[in-house]
Amino acid sequence: MYGKASIGKPKLMKNALGFWAIVGQTIAFTAPLASVVTSLTGAALYARGALPLAILISVISGIIWVNTPYQYSSKVASSGGFYTFTKKALGRTYGLFDGLIYLMFEYTILANTTLFFAGVLLPSILSTYMGISTPKYLWIPILIIFVLLFTALPYFGVKPSVRYALFGAFLEIGLLLVLGISIIILAGHHNTVSVFIPHLSGGIAPLFEGIVLGTFLMTGASGAVYMGEEAKMPKNNIKKAMIVSFIITGATFLMISYAFTIGWGVSKMGDFATKLVPGLILANEYLGFPFLIIMVILLFNSIFVSMVSPLNVLGRIGYSLSEDHALYGWFAKIHPKYKTPSNTILFMGLTSIIASVAAGLILGPFYGYIFLITLAGLALFAGHIMSDFALPFFFRAMKEFKFVWHLLLPAVSLFILLFGIYYSVYPPLFPYFQATILMGILLVLIGIYVIFKFRSVPKQIKNSQE
Repeated sequence: MYGKASIGKPKLMKNALGFWAIVGQTIAFTAPLASVVTSLTGAALYARGALPLAILISVISGIIWVNTPYQYSSKVASSGGFYTFTKKALGRTYGLFDGLIYLMFEYTILANTTLFFAGVLLPSILSTYMGISTPKYLWIPILIIFVLLFTALPYFGVKPSVRYALFGAFLEIGLLLVLGISIIILAGHHNTVSVFIPHLSGGIAPLFEGIVLGTFLMTGASGAVYMGEEAKMPKNNIKKAMIVSFIITGATFLMISYAFTIGWGVSKMGDFATKLVPGLILANEYLGFPFLIIMVILLFNSIFVSMVSPLNVLGRIGYSLSEDHALYGWFAKIHPKYKTPSNTILFMGLTSIIASVAAGLILGPFYGYIFLITLAGLALFAGHIMSDFALPFFFRAMKEFKFVWHLLLPAVSLFILLFGIYYSVYPPLFPYFQATILMGILLVLIGIYVIFKFRSVPKQIKNSQE
């Protein structure tokens, strides 16, 4: 139960991932095309005609966000990511609590995205563009098949999964560039710098809420930190991959937010977010139905690839926690042929079906998706707050502390995230309030688990992990 993987047992594949493979993992985690359809639309709900301004500020906020994993990854390379970082900074109790919160984030991302695809997006596209009304519960078998398909790819090896992710990610970026540049050119005299004026959002509060949702778009770069045991020159390549992927995705989101705003109409952006897939509407309007078909196909692929990346991460977090006796030893099993944490990948992928279907049946697919993505956002913000807080302690212990990089920027990031949590749950509306209550319950349960685990783990094992 508590046994660490012994010498001679299979391990994760060393030096399996080069620089561009890691870039693929991070961009795929961001899922540019899928994010444009989901999170960008959510940001537009609040920022309205000032959406480009909100995304510009989100990019700046994202730079501050990325600083924390960048600083950690320059010194530590592991499969545990933030769990390992914060464990080394403030001890095993703190690290385990943070690691389990990140595990919850990745898991709910998996569950909410599959529910969105099968229960919301696919029926909407079939109804809107093909006039096909799907049976009420058809989304359930579609969801199950979808999960089985994307679970197989990371199970059969990290190399094929990240190569596919890299290929898919750059296809998405290319498509978005074509769409965005085409809209900007065809919009002609509608191009304007007024979209960078705050008053178009209707006030500072809605603009800030748009910024919070926009910042959520920028968080995918940190997905690279879990590839530490499998990357070539990890302390160099991981931090560089985070920067490159952030620049690529940040520039793409800024350009596409501007294109969508002027393409839709600055004064009409209040109506933008009421459409489930406004990006597809613009693609059809400006570039025609054939381009729309290509975009839909790549959108499905984007969602598929975006599920491979968090499942890769879940496998590595679960493996690392199990190696440190924080989870049962069964999760530490590495497939002898594929060199992947096969048990953890299968467990996380297959059980996410239960979470997705339960949320969809209880709340309906749309509100179930909103509930799960709210839970994911709260977990992400809470986990990153803990990582920000631990960063100065980490570098002070190493005697390499620098005020700006290790205290000022993490403090600003922490402050932004606290506001993000506030605006995620206030006012207490359905289903955001219910997700907040569940988040509180889960945090208590995580705390109880951490205490129980330390009391039950033999003293000599616990000491060996400090």
